[in-house]
Amino acid sequence: MYDWSFSVVWDYRVVYIQGALITLQLSLLAVLFSLSLGLVVGIARQSPRRSLSFPAAWYVEIFRDTPLLIQIVWIFYCLPILMGVTLSAFWASVVALSLHMSAYVAEIVRAGIAAVDKGHIDAAKILGLNYFQIMRRIILPQALRRMLPPLVNNFADILKLSALASVIGVYELLHSVENVIMNNFRPLEMYSALAVVYFMLIFPVAFVARRAELYFAERF
Repeated sequence: MYDWSFSVVWDYRVVYIQGALITLQLSLLAVLFSLSLGLVVGIARQSPRRSLSFPAAWYVEIFRDTPLLIQIVWIFYCLPILMGVTLSAFWASVVALSLHMSAYVAEIVRAGIAAVDKGHIDAAKILGLNYFQIMRRIILPQALRRMLPPLVNNFADILKLSALASVIGVYELLHSVENVIMNNFRPLEMYSALAVVYFMLIFPVAFVARRAELYFAERF
């Protein structure tokens, strides 16, 4: 029978803390950039101008229909060869996560905009508001109520997907713990503790997403 010894986890607690901090930093940057880019792409997808909606639709399809792991590897290894742009492993992961998740944010934004009552839009047009004024004053404030729960849930997804950054050597949680396992040969304890740490990071975000969904479902 396997002799469990979680004292080894305590011995390497600093590794978990440092890995968690890098994971949070990576995830928060990806959230910030993906929200900004996803909002622009989502609005472009709903634009009546095909010159905006068509490229936006292709952008979403490309990044949703290719694996994030491939995107991370491509940005880290191929950009220097093709374009002479060299990014650190950390920033390559931030860029890949941001581009990948912005496609999902764009779909959330598109769905939120599409759910707004068309009568409100028609009334705004009668008042003489242009497309951008209608979007800023009428559509987005209403769409935000529907967009907020899935956007919060996206943050939880980013936290989980950040583990893929380990493939190019980012010392986030997974990669940090795997390095320790190579030295102490206690994978069961280390991976079990790793699962607990991920749960502690992700559960509060998932809880907020569920509460937000219930809140808006009851009031709107």
